[in-house]
Amino acid sequence: MAILNEKQIKYGFDYCHQDEPQDRCIVEVSEYNGENALTINCTQLGDSFTPQYKTAKEKKSILHQWCDFLYDNTTAFTELTFCTRMPQELFDAVCAQQNLRKLYIKWGVYPDISKIANLKKLEYLHLGSGASVGSIEPISKLKNLVALSVENFQKIDDYSPLVNLKNLESLSIEGDCFGPKYIHIKSLNFLNNMKQLRFFSFLTGIVKSKDYTPILSLENVEHLTLRPSKELKNLYSEIIRLPKLKYGLLVNKAELYTK
Repeated sequence: MAILNEKQIKYGFDYCHQDEPQDRCIVEVSEYNGENALTINCTQLGDSFTPQYKTAKEKKSILHQWCDFLYDNTTAFTELTFCTRMPQELFDAVCAQQNLRKLYIKWGVYPDISKIANLKKLEYLHLGSGASVGSIEPISKLKNLVALSVENFQKIDDYSPLVNLKNLESLSIEGDCFGPKYIHIKSLNFLNNMKQLRFFSFLTGIVKSKDYTPILSLENVEHLTLRPSKELKNLYSEIIRLPKLKYGLLVNKAELYTK
């Protein structure tokens, strides 16, 4: 049974809509009021937005307080967002949250994501700017995952472990969109075993095999966004006939693939 709604398929599950309420954003543990959904920006302190944090000791203390809180209160949150730098120690602490259903990390340095396998209830996951991530195997253990977005995983060229995610409806694999800095993957063959996908985006990535035919196996895909290429141009007339396709660059910007 489909879980993602029409808006999530059209724009992406992690798209920020200005007309929707946003989670409260805090810096210190002392600001926490018992919310189960929260944005925590507890790093990169001392900038123009948080000038009150002046010393390295103060900044480190804020980070350690959050790590302790997350380890000591393992059922506190169902949704967490981090928009400032995510260090490894904070990542590991977040992975102690047993009830977490949604996790959004904008960017950080967290080479070891093995502890994410502990988040058994996780359904929505965005891991941004993870250039140091060494393996995606732990993600493949998140059996309840419905939507996944990974960004700038420069060390990963094989996404076949994701075929174990049988409930996954949305998959976005991107490089650094602001660079832009492309990622390179061996092939798209893993898509042959992910026919349940309704959303697939691979805009800032390069396929080493140059074979895009696995896209044709996505019989349930409704949103498709891919980097224009000669190979895609040759396949476009077949891809555009996928039975449920209605959103994404291939539909909205057809001229990118036909001229």
